[in-house]
Amino acid sequence: MNMEILKELGLTNTEIKIYITLLQLGSSLASKISRHSKVERAVTYHTLEKLMRKGIASYVIRENRKYFSAAEPEKLKALMTEKEELLNNLIPELKKLEKPQDQPLSIEVFRGVEGYKTVMEDLIRDKKPYYIIGYSGKGSTISKFWYIHYQKRRIKKKIRRYLLVHRGKKNIDSLKYPLTKTRVLPETIIYEPKTSTIIYGKDNVLLFLPLQEFAGIRIKNKETHESYLEYFNILWHQSKPYK
Repeated sequence: MNMEILKELGLTNTEIKIYITLLQLGSSLASKISRHSKVERAVTYHTLEKLMRKGIASYVIRENRKYFSAAEPEKLKALMTEKEELLNNLIPELKKLEKPQDQPLSIEVFRGVEGYKTVMEDLIRDKKPYYIIGYSGKGSTISKFWYIHYQKRRIKKKIRRYLLVHRGKKNIDSLKYPLTKTRVLPETIIYEPKTSTIIYGKDNVLLFLPLQEFAGIRIKNKETHESYLEYFNILWHQSKPYK
């Protein structure tokens, strides 16, 4: 069983281990859960308390003893919804603390899986179409299950994306998502781009660098954005539909 999905929901390794044990054993004493999961008893009690606070475990008292059970797996869906609702409620308060951006140019660097998620979430918040030069389809390999959920949210919000891929790129599964238009870069471009460029919003350009670990540079500048968007439009009109 792939546990990465449960980690994406915010569960720790120990919480996952205890939850899976609860599903396998059914209603059980903490001592039995500890023994089967091979988690120290004190840690088991603490973890059970955390799972109950998250609403995915419960207990009943029989003969003055607590018997713990796992909530139905469908309850896990509520974890993602709850996290999104909490964040949506918090964002307006955080925006009040944000210092206005008065500089004409800013450059930020993002690294690793969490850095990738941060920049991609920015595209969702913008709620407008975005454009990619040199689309590689590597997003699903950086964080597979998060990426699937991300695409579902993009589609739900009806955010369109326009992708330019090199003609050597074939069978990219992520091209099949709805609200996606793809064209193949002109044959005159014989060199395959190593850097993917995303143009979005009013003044944003993202450069995804060809490193083993994700690294991206975000440039916030209106003139740079307009220049890249104009370049994208030129390439788009010179390109052929992806087949």
